[in-house]
Amino acid sequence: MASRGFSDIIKKSPFGPIKAHMEVSKKSTEELINFLESAVNSDWNKATDSRKVISQLENEADVLKAETRSLLTKSLFLAVPREDILDLIKLADDIPNTVKDISGLMIGRQMEIPAEISTSFMLFAKEAAAITDAAGEAVDHIDELFQFSFGGNAAIKMKELIEKLDSLENTNDQSEITLRQELFAIEKDLPPVNVMFLYNVINKIGELSDRAEQVGHRISLIASR
Repeated sequence: MASRGFSDIIKKSPFGPIKAHMEVSKKSTEELINFLESAVNSDWNKATDSRKVISQLENEADVLKAETRSLLTKSLFLAVPREDILDLIKLADDIPNTVKDISGLMIGRQMEIPAEISTSFMLFAKEAAAITDAAGEAVDHIDELFQFSFGGNAAIKMKELIEKLDSLENTNDQSEITLRQELFAIEKDLPPVNVMFLYNVINKIGELSDRAEQVGHRISLIASR
């Protein structure tokens, strides 16, 4: 009976929709890779289809964000300050929003990626998606942290996940440096407006990585309080 009672509390907590939200965020970054691969191949029909999926996922994320906020006002039992959870869901929601921004920037101009930088560009984007997956692992363990009062093996696992996130982010930072160097080497041969938009997209993918890493660190911060 006690176990079922605790389970009921968990179900009524905002952690359920937060986990569901992160799954949507992961799907959106996976679809972003499909979108970018289509753009690299100049297949704008497929890119348009991916853009539609990304928009649908962003809408799903908005619904789950609203559900989380609604549960914050209804939960009778919550082990962490509501402000921390509001910050967490805001950071998490930036992921599908940023994915949508990236696809929007590119689809409107049918912005192609120069062949000279396409390999580094896709590596950079795939690393950003991997960081989102790692952040999703951290979110998946939030119930376990909650159940064991943010201690024990759950805390050790979370520490390992944060170290993994930081390592992935460091690698992604180096990939961004390489990509920017490659773009700088050819930018004189490209229309200036195209160069401006390319740098903007690179910045947005960097923001995507940052937001995903921040989600993991926010959970770690919650666990340390």
